[in-house]
Amino acid sequence: MSDNNNFGKSAIYFLQTAQWLNNEISRQLEPFDLTAQQLKILSIIAMHPDQRASVNEIKAQMLDPMSNVSRLLNKLVDKKLIVKNRDQQDQRLVYIHITKAGIELMCAGKKAMDKGMAAFEKLEKIELDQLTNLIQKLRE
Repeated sequence: MSDNNNFGKSAIYFLQTAQWLNNEISRQLEPFDLTAQQLKILSIIAMHPDQRASVNEIKAQMLDPMSNVSRLLNKLVDKKLIVKNRDQQDQRLVYIHITKAGIELMCAGKKAMDKGMAAFEKLEKIELDQLTNLIQKLRE
């Protein structure tokens, strides 16, 4: 019975910590009017050749299967952080380009996100390695 109790307790701590970390990142990004998902999309586009990616490429790289990429892209267009362009040969293809303002906000957002992850600085390198290995083991 005690193993079941430890399992449940560990699972709850893990979920609570993930939510706490997510909230901390959101709090750091709030002054930029940017969500973690929007920052992820900006990063995906910025890392692609010519700083452009198709909608399908962006969807494929989003870790959250529940993310509504179309809605997120429209919000980024409204903020003038990205632009959408249709392919000249195949009008069904839409390419997303990051703007200069998008790159600047992405860089600022990444710095803010790092502040949100500052709790990891409390851990020694060996502890970070152990944590990484345990998380990887859980995801296998």
